[in-house]
Amino acid sequence: MGFWSSVSSFVSGVGSALSSVGHAICRGVSSLCTAIAGTALGGAIGGVVSKLVATIGVAFPPLEIINAIIIVASIVSKIAEALDVKEKDKDEPDELAMKAEKSDKKPEDFDSTEAYIKHLQEEIELSDEEKEKLKNMDDEKRSAYRATGTYLYTKCINEKLGFDTTGLKNPELIGITADILVDLAKLNKLLSPTDFVVYSKHLQAAGLSMNDFSNYLHNTANDISMDKKVQNAIVGAMTEINPNISETDIDQKLSELNIEV
Repeated sequence: MGFWSSVSSFVSGVGSALSSVGHAICRGVSSLCTAIAGTALGGAIGGVVSKLVATIGVAFPPLEIINAIIIVASIVSKIAEALDVKEKDKDEPDELAMKAEKSDKKPEDFDSTEAYIKHLQEEIELSDEEKEKLKNMDDEKRSAYRATGTYLYTKCINEKLGFDTTGLKNPELIGITADILVDLAKLNKLLSPTDFVVYSKHLQAAGLSMNDFSNYLHNTANDISMDKKVQNAIVGAMTEINPNISETDIDQKLSELNIEV
């Protein structure tokens, strides 16, 4: 039960902005951790996961938080597939979290999140009964599993893209944060997860951060030249994805990449 010792403080830090549904999701995780002693690292990881749920809860109407978590989990899964961290239709975030619950090894036992995830994927099996249990869980509790697995994949994605070199010994999300995941959920129909991987590489090549990208999306940058730099990187990514893209289509796509603050 090593992983859940690392999320025993899941409910800490969740703000009052969460709906009753959001709090129920947190309670679902808490109930799994009741009999498991926490660690200093565990409290930190729990705080990051709780922030992920809280950020989603604040960004979407209360009654949509479960669907929003599903969307975010799906986006992260597809990015993980594009980076060969996850196989298609295997080890979905909620399944990965259940495997983590079942494992006797802790995240901090591994040098990287990818190594930990590979341990779960290759060495931990879910029985038919466990898969059925997961399938039939109430929405709030299953969302807790989804959020936790989504965190693990996101942490690994940040490592694979070069944003994070710290591993799970530092549980914070560096690069692609909870706020960026919410942005991607809101742009779900405009920016595919695989395209986002190309975007992120062009942004990094230009010396830009995910925060610079977020400021561009929200039109909150203080420096016009920085916005132009971000836009040039985005155009470069669009051209790589579609070498035949027209200037008109580029202008249209750029105009759509905007999130109201």
